[in-house]
Amino acid sequence: MNKRARILVVDDEDYICSIVHNALADEKSRVVKSCTDSRKALELIKNERVDLILTDMVMDNVSGVDILKASMKYQPDCVVVFMTGHPTVQNAISVLKLGAYDYLVKPFKLENLKASVERALEKLCLSRENVRLKNTVSLYQISEAMGSSIHVDALLKLVLNSIVAEFNACMATISLIDPHAPGVQLRAFHGIWDDIAKVPLLIGEDRVNTKVINSGKAEMVRDVRMPVTGPDGRRRIDEAAGVSVPLYAKGNVIGTLNIVRTGMNRSFTIGDMHSLSIMASKAASALESSMLYDELEDAYLSTIRALANSVEARDHYTRGHTDRVTHVAEAIARELSWSEDEVKWLKIGGTLHDIGKIGIPDRILNKPGSLNQDEAEIMRQHPQMGAKMLDGIPFLEPILPYILYHHERWDGRGYPHGLKGTDIPIQGRLLAIADTVDAILSDRPYRKANVPEKVIDELLEFRGVQFDPDLVDTFVELWKSGKLDLRSLCGQVDADSFGSGNLDNAKSREGITVQSG
Repeated sequence: MNKRARILVVDDEDYICSIVHNALADEKSRVVKSCTDSRKALELIKNERVDLILTDMVMDNVSGVDILKASMKYQPDCVVVFMTGHPTVQNAISVLKLGAYDYLVKPFKLENLKASVERALEKLCLSRENVRLKNTVSLYQISEAMGSSIHVDALLKLVLNSIVAEFNACMATISLIDPHAPGVQLRAFHGIWDDIAKVPLLIGEDRVNTKVINSGKAEMVRDVRMPVTGPDGRRRIDEAAGVSVPLYAKGNVIGTLNIVRTGMNRSFTIGDMHSLSIMASKAASALESSMLYDELEDAYLSTIRALANSVEARDHYTRGHTDRVTHVAEAIARELSWSEDEVKWLKIGGTLHDIGKIGIPDRILNKPGSLNQDEAEIMRQHPQMGAKMLDGIPFLEPILPYILYHHERWDGRGYPHGLKGTDIPIQGRLLAIADTVDAILSDRPYRKANVPEKVIDELLEFRGVQFDPDLVDTFVELWKSGKLDLRSLCGQVDADSFGSGNLDNAKSREGITVQSG
């Protein structure tokens, strides 16, 4: 954390406060305050910044639950860890459901205390980073308000289509200055590429382009020799006229707009030149905003991918899981002819589908064996935790179905909502299959990885029970046709070393037929 973490210890036993204070106080990274009077602790929570609270569960005047509720009211991003000498599973479940991060059982070892505090502070950092990212998204909304709600490639296409239609041009291109290399880079074109490639003006390699960039003034070329491919496929050379117009953004030339037209009225008038300059100016402003939008989106996605990776870093048994799940899901989606935009959101959704596991305690996430009923109930909360983390970010709304519904079942016995059949959004049905495929092919704490043939057997057995039957059929056809190589997902694990599996243990971890990551 950039600032020193402010920790508050609340316990009516003075010696507990003293032990915890001495164990955690660190002049460089932490400031620790302690209160044996829980009412004073409430005043401190109300009036001072607190990052982490360690509180006893049972005290004389004010309970630890009251401390938790006060922190949620006055310090909404504060992390609360309970300390108790009277542990029960029911108490643990109840405080975790109320919003506590963790609990420690007295007497506790100091190394356990320190480890819990470090995890809690890390969780706080991630939560605050999430808030910062939401603020970053507001910059997107500003860009949208300025008319740049589409991405660069789509904007370039829109600009060229509009100009070709408006000026009766046969071909048009946009070249942008490359800050990392000399000259310009062709970014978009309208027309037949084989013809465009033979016209230096259109690909930014004519001396006119250089003159326009250096002078910032539009130039007309009246004697362009334009190769044209006719409807019959035959090529001819037509006389054409061309124009190169500078793209200005904030007083700087960022590239050129180049168009040519043929025919009797191929010459450009002064009015044409004026109109082209206006359109080029608007296009350049929108283009710069759109490029900023894309850069912000890329930065945002890089950061939330880092958040997703932090989940895998905590879960020792599922590293690489999101990449493999996304790979399988994308193969199915492309077989179903999903659009590139749909595939884009699938990739993001696949990457972030388990983001909610940030909120699952390590003792459950990394438990080397089956989860008991209470632990499984906490584990089942991760889809809703993930959806809540990203709720309110308009940019990420298309990926919420991947996060929220990937543990629903075709027969309605899944979670968190118990949806059935086609009531489950297809994003969830698709990811449920990909998630299960990786679960079968991966080593897990409760069983060894299995062979690819076991994947097919398992999906067919539970076709129409756990999984969408049509999607299962699509997956099986992909495998049979060789379009999807399941063995490549197994990494360095040799097929002969796969274990027979233990699906009973899988059922006991998350209440599903096959343990999904």
